[in-house]
Amino acid sequence: MRQIVFCCLLFLINTAGNLLKAQPPSVGETIEPEFSVVAVPDKWSKESAVVIGQKTEYIFTRLASGKKYTTVVRILEYIHKRIKIQDKNAQEKFSTFYYVTMGKDGKAEYRIIKANGKRVDIDMKNAIEEENDIPAIYKPIYYRLGIKYFKIAIPDLEVGDIIDYNLRSTINWDMRENGIGFTPFIFSLSNTYSTMYQQYRFVMANGMKVKFRGFNGASNLKMDSKASVFGEKESYVAYYMLDKDREKTTEERWSYELRNTPSVKFRVIMLADNDPDSKELGMATVDRTFIDIDDVYKRYVGAALYRTTTVNTLVAYTTEYIAKKKAEGLLKNDDDVIRECYYCLRKVFLEMYYKGPVHSELEKYMTGKKLYKKILKQQEKEEQKKEEREDEIRINNVVFATSLRTALASQGIQSELFVYMPRRLGAWRDAVFLDELDFVMKVKSKRKNYFIEAFNNFDAFASAYSYLEGVEGYSIGYDEPNKYYKTPGPVSTYQDNISRKDYSMRFTDAMDIINIERISLFTGHEKSEMVGIANLERGYLNKDFEKYYNPPGQKGKKKKEDEVIDITTSTGYDNPDREEKLKERKELMEKDIKKEFDLEKYSEFELLDNGRYGDTATLKYKETFSLKKMISRAGRNFIFDAGKLIGGQIKLEEKELLERQTDIWLSNARTIENNITIDIPAGYTVEGLQELNMSVDNESGAFISTAKAEGDKLIISTRKLYKKNFDKKDLWPNYVAFLEAGYKFSQAKIVLKKK
Repeated sequence: MRQIVFCCLLFLINTAGNLLKAQPPSVGETIEPEFSVVAVPDKWSKESAVVIGQKTEYIFTRLASGKKYTTVVRILEYIHKRIKIQDKNAQEKFSTFYYVTMGKDGKAEYRIIKANGKRVDIDMKNAIEEENDIPAIYKPIYYRLGIKYFKIAIPDLEVGDIIDYNLRSTINWDMRENGIGFTPFIFSLSNTYSTMYQQYRFVMANGMKVKFRGFNGASNLKMDSKASVFGEKESYVAYYMLDKDREKTTEERWSYELRNTPSVKFRVIMLADNDPDSKELGMATVDRTFIDIDDVYKRYVGAALYRTTTVNTLVAYTTEYIAKKKAEGLLKNDDDVIRECYYCLRKVFLEMYYKGPVHSELEKYMTGKKLYKKILKQQEKEEQKKEEREDEIRINNVVFATSLRTALASQGIQSELFVYMPRRLGAWRDAVFLDELDFVMKVKSKRKNYFIEAFNNFDAFASAYSYLEGVEGYSIGYDEPNKYYKTPGPVSTYQDNISRKDYSMRFTDAMDIINIERISLFTGHEKSEMVGIANLERGYLNKDFEKYYNPPGQKGKKKKEDEVIDITTSTGYDNPDREEKLKERKELMEKDIKKEFDLEKYSEFELLDNGRYGDTATLKYKETFSLKKMISRAGRNFIFDAGKLIGGQIKLEEKELLERQTDIWLSNARTIENNITIDIPAGYTVEGLQELNMSVDNESGAFISTAKAEGDKLIISTRKLYKKNFDKKDLWPNYVAFLEAGYKFSQAKIVLKKK
C-alpha cells in the first residue's frame, strides 16, 4: 500500500515539473487525414500529376547546458509530400527522386502506394549526392548551413502510383556567429502541379518573435493553440498556414515567381536575453509591419564608413594618382575625376591581389583572396549567388563603397550609398527584412547619376549589372547626418546593350565546309557572358599597371589607423601562366560555338578591345573557324541552312502561343544583330531569299531581316530588339509576334542553284 502511495506522489511531482518546464514538441508527430487520400478531384483527372498533400514544418528550440541557455538554437525541419502519378510523362519525371538535406543528420524516407493499396518501401542507402540543380518540386523553402543534394532512381514506378516521402534535417544555429535573426523563409504557395492540400507550420520557443507578410492573396498566418505548449518557464507556440485546392502554375519564361504568385515572407527572430520585450514574452508574437526606412539608414549607413588598412591603401594610391593627373591638366571635369578614380581603384586592387602582401585573414576577405572565393562558392550552393565570371576577382562591396566615397570626397565630390530592393523580390513597398536589400554607390555629376557596383577584373565604369534595372530604393548621403531620400534605379535601353556579330564566309571547293571569319561586338549587359573568357590570359593587367602607374611616394602615415600597405608597384605583369590561359580560352571559345553549331575546326582568336575602359566599354574580338553540316546536296544544287547562322532562337511551346498567365519581367532591354556576307560559289545563283526578308516591329520588340544578292556576294542582316525590361501580360502577343518571326528565320533555307 505504501508503495502505491509513493508511486502516486512521484507521478504528481513529475507532472508538476513538466508544467513548470514544457517539453518541446517533435516534428512530424501528426499526419493529417488529407495524407490518406488516394483519389483526386475529377477536374484534375487529366493532369500529369497531382500533389495530394504537402506539409513543411520547422521547430526552433534553445539548447540548454545545465540551468542556463547556450547561444545555440536548434532548428528541426520536416517535409512530407504525397503525389499521385497520372500519366507517362509524370512517371518518367518522378522515376528519379531528388531531395535536399541540411546539417549532418538529414535523412529521407520514401514509399510507393500501388493502385491495389500495396506499399513498397525504397531503400535510401543507394542515394548518391547530386552536384547539379534539382527540379523545383523537390526544393525546400529554407536553405541554410550544410546543404546537400541527393538523388536515387525509383524502380517500377507506374501510372496510378502514389509516391509518399518525408525528409528530416537538423541544424544548429550559433547566435554568436550568425546573429539573432534566422534566415528568412521567402517562398511561393504555387506549384507546377495542382495541389489539394498544403500546410506550413512553424513552432518557436518563447523569447522569439515572428515577422510575417503575405502577398498576392497568400494564406494568412494563424496561431494553433492546441499544438502550442505552455509552461511556467518555457513555452512553445505554433503558427501555421493552410492552403487548399490550389491550381497549378505554369512555368513561364521571364517571370518573377514572388511578384506573380501568392507568396510569403516569414522570419523568426530571437530576442536578446536583456531585451525588455523578452521579459514579458510568454509566447511568440507576429509582427506584420513592413520595413522602416530609419532602420534601413542605421543598418546601411556604415557600409561606406568602414576604414581598414586595405581601404587606406586603395585611397592613398588613388588620391596621389588623381592629384598628379589634375596637375598635368588631364582631368577636365568631375566626370573625368569620377571615372579615373574608379579605374585607378580597380588597378590598385588588382595590383594588391596579384602582387601585394596580405597580412591577415581579414585582409584576405577584404581583398578578395581565396577565402572570399570560398564564401562565394558557399553562397552559390545556398542559392544566394552574385554574378561571378571566368577568372573573376571581386572586391568586397563594403571596402569598395568606403574607398570610392573617401577617394571622391578628397576631390570635393560627394557620393551616396544606394540601397535597393532586388526586382525579383518585389517593389520597395514589399520589403520586410533588411536582409532582402542590397546596395551600390551612386555618384552625381552635373551630367548624370552614376550607379557603380563593387568591381571585378572586367567591370567597366558605371556599367551597372542587369539586376539593378528599374529597382526602387533610397539614397543615403554622407555630406550631412541622417540624409536619405527615395531614388529610382537605373534603366538602360536597347541601344545600350548590344550584341553584334559580323560574318565573312566562303564555301570550300567540295561544298561541305564553311570557312568563317567572325567579329563579335558587345556593349552593356551583353558583355557579361563573354568578357571574362575573352580576357582570360590577363593581358589587361599590363595595360592597367602601365596606364595607372604611380611611382612610390610618401603614402604611409605614422598613425596606426591610417596605415598603408606597401605595394610592389610596377608598369607590367609577368603573367606566368599566360600560355596555359591562352589554351584554356581557346577551349572555352570552341565550347561556346559548339553550343549552336557543328564545329569542324576552331583556328584563331584575336582580342580587339577588352571591354574594360571608356563610357561604352565595348568588348570586341575576331575569330576564324569552320562549320560542317550546314549545307547538303540536292541533285546538281545545294541546300544551305542560312537561318541557323543567327544562332538558336526561342521556340515557343503551343501553350505559350495561346496565353500568358503572368507579367513579363525581362532582365533588360537589348539589341541582337547579325550581319552576314557570303561568297556565292562560282557557277551558282541563289534562290529562296524571299523567305529571309521579314519585318515585325511593335512597342515591345522587333525582328527585322533582309537578304539580297549583290554581284558574287550574298548579304544577310538581322536585328532583334527587346525594347523593355517589363511588360504587362496583356502585351504578350507582341512578344509572340517577333519571337515567332525570329524562330521562323532560323529555320529558313536557301538554294544554291547550278547555272
